[in-house]
Amino acid sequence: MASAVSATGTDEHVDRLIDLISAEVPHDFVTVTRYSTTKIPEFVKHRRFSDRLVERYLDRYYVFDPFYACWRRERRLGIIPLRTLADDEVKRGQYMAEFLAQSEICDEVGVILEDGDDWCLGIFLDRSAKPFRDHEIQELVQRFPVFAALHALDIKARGPGFARSRARDGLGALPRKETSIPPGLWLDLSAREKELVELILAGHPTAAIAQRMEITVGTVKNHRRRIYEKLDITTERELFLQFFESIAG
Repeated sequence: MASAVSATGTDEHVDRLIDLISAEVPHDFVTVTRYSTTKIPEFVKHRRFSDRLVERYLDRYYVFDPFYACWRRERRLGIIPLRTLADDEVKRGQYMAEFLAQSEICDEVGVILEDGDDWCLGIFLDRSAKPFRDHEIQELVQRFPVFAALHALDIKARGPGFARSRARDGLGALPRKETSIPPGLWLDLSAREKELVELILAGHPTAAIAQRMEITVGTVKNHRRRIYEKLDITTERELFLQFFESIAG
């Protein structure tokens, strides 16, 4: 986590974000693409994928990409599994029946992040042998506010006119570490509220927080609402963004 925070605003940001996402769910390949509602996609980088297939995607197959179509149609952010976009027409079509088959990919899940103007950044985990399971998708969903806040912090640190470009591929994944609130941050929170916030920052869902703190799920939700009111925020993404900004500064 510390490496991902310190890399925001630098050329290492996307790689460290990939490391963080990759640590969540086993996969075989990673591809990173930028989508626009008005322009053709830009391929940013990949890990353990093929340059030849990247060229083939940009030359022909991007027009059949259901993730690209979804962004142009809905501008949807979040964790998007391929199966939620793959109707019978897509399954028979050139993206799945041809491009993914040539790529030896059987399943794909996208982490779709806002990237300025009408662009998004899509970090895609790909598998060649078995599909992603529901609990793996849910793990990514629970961690999405972390990914979104880190990327928002990177965009905030960039100057006007910045454009992402393809960088060298790399390997490796960072282990998740428990998170503590820096001294001096969120002084208005009680010790109990800070304990709950630390569990949120560590990625624990509401039910797990309730179990750890030996309170009900409803009480966790009430605490969360009061914490958001004290911090003048409305979403978990804003909570992570405040935290990352404090430790980055």
